[in-house]
Amino acid sequence: MVKKRGANQHTGKPFIEWCAENGKRGERLANEFREELPTELTYASNYKAKWKCSNVKCKHVWRAMVCSRTKSHRHTGCPKCANRIPLSKTHNFLVWCEKNGELGKKLSREYVDKDKPPTAVTKASHYKAKWKCSNVECKHVWRAQVSDRTKSDKPRGCPKCANHGPLSKANNFLVWCEKNGELGKKLSREYVDKDKPPTAVTYRSTYKALWKCAECDHEWLATLNQRTTSRNPNACPACGARKSAGDEHAAG
Repeated sequence: MVKKRGANQHTGKPFIEWCAENGKRGERLANEFREELPTELTYASNYKAKWKCSNVKCKHVWRAMVCSRTKSHRHTGCPKCANRIPLSKTHNFLVWCEKNGELGKKLSREYVDKDKPPTAVTKASHYKAKWKCSNVECKHVWRAQVSDRTKSDKPRGCPKCANHGPLSKANNFLVWCEKNGELGKKLSREYVDKDKPPTAVTYRSTYKALWKCAECDHEWLATLNQRTTSRNPNACPACGARKSAGDEHAAG
């Protein structure tokens, strides 16, 4: 059953009305929609609806968020049709780059594979091509699938720039702390692991290090990536327990 509009965390024009106002594209999406009660969805809903390709030679059925199909920029279509179009002079990675603005220009510059030129692969290819970071301060060379770099949702960039690179003097937890303000200073003080110094791990490591709270002196084990994550970083469990107890006492 399709969720009602309020449950989709979006408000706005119903999907069926949006289709009626968006010409041939809207008509196609309305025809491809394969759920009950489309009037209960907004055009910006993040509900993963069922779709059936309107191409008579395809008829592929898949699920995708309504908002990913109605958005004005780089909206998604049938994944089977997108991935099976044969390589040609008008359908290849270089042509895709020319049609995709700044991202296309960036990827075209960074594609340095000599085994396969950019006209010999498609944007959805699983071929692991060679890339060279266009950041003048980096110039890191690595391999990644073409499809991983062109996908609309979280395309991959240079692993070294993203601090995914191997452990080194320039890429370790201590260096990360020095570059990350108050959080970095706090974690640098609280890291008390004697088995591995802060220069022997990266900030994304799954190593369970020993920490000592700067406020209550409680010691506990937690992976580095749990403490450095940008969303809800892991904090001292003892302080968290006291805060929860205090909130319950105040509520009572």
